[in-house]
Amino acid sequence: MILGLVVGLVLVAVPLYLWRRPEQAKPGELPAASASTSAFFASSAAPYVALTTQLAGEPKVTLEAFKTVRCSDPGPGKTPPERCDHIGFFEDALSRAVKENATCAPASKTGSVVSYVLDLDFRKKHRKLNRGRSTTVSKENSKALFACIEKALPTPDWDSVPHQHSRYVVTLTANYLPSETF
Repeated sequence: MILGLVVGLVLVAVPLYLWRRPEQAKPGELPAASASTSAFFASSAAPYVALTTQLAGEPKVTLEAFKTVRCSDPGPGKTPPERCDHIGFFEDALSRAVKENATCAPASKTGSVVSYVLDLDFRKKHRKLNRGRSTTVSKENSKALFACIEKALPTPDWDSVPHQHSRYVVTLTANYLPSETF
């Protein structure tokens, strides 16, 4: 009788799990969600998915979609990254600074990947740009690049930037294509 119950449970539970499990999103693609959520994220994330610039004589850079690593508020409790809102002002500013300063990237025969980590604290009104782990350029060679990008970022009016949480950590990955003048 117990064996029959286990077999029946498996015959019902496995198809239900396979039918209801979340779909795996492909890189650069938003995960499936409700129609209103998909429309919101598609409209807000579309400019960031495949940003490419090629200026006369400058290296080419492609930007991947922004990823929110963490958002938080004072006190106990955690907010999952997928429930964090996008900080459009900072995302636009960082992507513009990276595209406009592509010449600051060190020359490379094989190209390079630079991960920009932007730490935003709305309570302290503080912004910090860090080097991410997936960066393929050495710390020494990336110092000038990060100084160039930091200089290009505008000074925010913290009170006018819409946000839901007091602290955010977002990442942007830039793929610099090989330099022809190396």
